[in-house]
Amino acid sequence: MTRVDFLSGGAAHGLVRAIAADAGVEIGGHFGAVGAMRERFLAGEPCDIVILTHAQVAALCAQERAEPRMCADLGSVATSIAVRSGDGVPDVSNADALRAALLGADAIYFPDPAKATAGIHFAKVLDLLGIAQRVEDRLRIFPNGSTAMAQMAQAPGRPLGCTQATEIVATPGVTWVAPLPKGFDLSTVYTAAVSRAARDPGGAKRFYERLADDGAAALRQRAGFEGARIRPATNRDREGAVRVMQAGAAELGIPWPAARVEREYADLEATFVAPGGTFDVAIAPDGRVVGCAGLQLIDRNTGRLRAMYVERAWRRQGLARRLLERMEAFARSRRMERVELETATVMKEAIALYEASGYEPIERTACGAEGCDLAFARRL
Repeated sequence: MTRVDFLSGGAAHGLVRAIAADAGVEIGGHFGAVGAMRERFLAGEPCDIVILTHAQVAALCAQERAEPRMCADLGSVATSIAVRSGDGVPDVSNADALRAALLGADAIYFPDPAKATAGIHFAKVLDLLGIAQRVEDRLRIFPNGSTAMAQMAQAPGRPLGCTQATEIVATPGVTWVAPLPKGFDLSTVYTAAVSRAARDPGGAKRFYERLADDGAAALRQRAGFEGARIRPATNRDREGAVRVMQAGAAELGIPWPAARVEREYADLEATFVAPGGTFDVAIAPDGRVVGCAGLQLIDRNTGRLRAMYVERAWRRQGLARRLLERMEAFARSRRMERVELETATVMKEAIALYEASGYEPIERTACGAEGCDLAFARRL
């Protein structure tokens, strides 16, 4: 039997178990607080696949520790409230209701407030609610959310728990109640990538492809993952990416040179990937392409950002920033020193993102994309 070893946030444990059971694959390694798993990975503990937050995995790709062309989001996970199965479900829909529910519990179970994403956030929520000291003696803290939920399932009295939705869904004996209310909420994107030091690169690649496959959307959703996710594109994504680009250009009144687009984007793998660049797409839960971005090589030290668009309905959810961060992580992984881009004055939201990310105006480059009158660059 094939064995695949993981260093993974506990949020992905249920999904990995489900896919492994379906594929007849043995899983090993460790699942726990993302901070602890990242420390193990950086210390050199061997694994085939690493699953951490989007930002952590992007950094590992940039550091040449994980492979950016085998790196895909699993989805977003909401930090949520849980009860024991069979207990009454409290109202946690607003700050007052959440405060009352927590004060009414005789024990509060949650993961490590130093290294676990949900634990770090929940400790802040208790402070924001003004009850951290009042409930201090009721806190039951465990190394990760899965352990916290398993312990809560066996607890007496009136316990309440808080951790990632995926860890709640995967634990027998506990029931998901709701995400933390608006203003106290946290949704975390988890990303899987193949380690560049994988002991079984072939087995790691095959399992990664199962995790990232669009056909596994229902399985990821049942495990508690939500929202759009970003993954490397293939030529099968070409029509969807062009549709997103065309809609964005039409919205902004930017010329749409159909013949040129057909020529430049007819084969994403040959145009972007084969020469040493990359192209990523954002995929909605229904499988549609709702965003895209590509990076082409100008020379050995410089990449050019191309075709970065997000469908209007999916904006203001962090997709554009994540796409940009993935492009930059790829550039760093290939030891590029600079990223350039062209844009148009009318693309005000995009320009704000570029400037906030450290891009500065430069003289317009030789690319000459239709409708673009500005150019920016960032030294990595």
